[in-house]
Amino acid sequence: MRKKIIFMDLDGTIIDHSINAVPKNTLKTIQHLKAQGHTLVIATGRPPCLFYDIDQTLNIDTYIAANGRYVKYKGKEIYADYIDSLIMNRFVTDMIEQKIEVGFEAVNVYAIHEILTDLPRKFSEYYHLDMPVEIENFHLYNKVLQMVIFYDKKDYTHISKKYPMLELNISCPYGIDINNRGGMKEVGMGKILNILDFEKEDVIAIGDGFNDISMIEAAGFGIAMGNGCQPLKDKADYITDNCSHDGFYKAFKHLGMIK
Repeated sequence: MRKKIIFMDLDGTIIDHSINAVPKNTLKTIQHLKAQGHTLVIATGRPPCLFYDIDQTLNIDTYIAANGRYVKYKGKEIYADYIDSLIMNRFVTDMIEQKIEVGFEAVNVYAIHEILTDLPRKFSEYYHLDMPVEIENFHLYNKVLQMVIFYDKKDYTHISKKYPMLELNISCPYGIDINNRGGMKEVGMGKILNILDFEKEDVIAIGDGFNDISMIEAAGFGIAMGNGCQPLKDKADYITDNCSHDGFYKAFKHLGMIK
């Protein structure tokens, strides 16, 4: 079999939040794929500061973080796309006036301007994350890869329309990721594929969320987890089982890459 490059989401794909761990069969599948000579890349919405050593657990040193805004190849940073400080200051000022909490995801720090509601706690519990460190005006003195607004209302189009230079994507029922506009995880994919020599037909992507849609569209073969959102499933070439039901393993068994 020709060698493949596989871009893998973390939350809901590799990490099963019902047990807050990587399922045994998922870990075995990753190890088997690596042993067969395939290239595996983590592609997550998380910034590196929220990896909690998952890259080391998986023994993978190439990853796309913060929804495509930060890329490491074999442990070396090759791309970082920080939010413009003037745009960020305007956005944060606006959110503060609306009493919407804003979190900041830097390479090494996860912070929040101010905690006003229980949404940051619910967001953290959803992903099994530590609470963000409360640092007033963090954005004025630090480079930020990604913001998150702790927001549980269905209608956020008024925010999107006011900030067309920013990309808003639902992360979970309690928060929305904010990135520079101009693509998502496929941006990071492009940075890695510029280095490595793979035909599109040998590029596989697997995920579960809204932020995985452009990634599976950019791949030669896109896989949606059974627990994934419907818009992702609509774009996928194959829909596997849920994360908690060995969906990752079953996807690669379906492709004939696992016995």
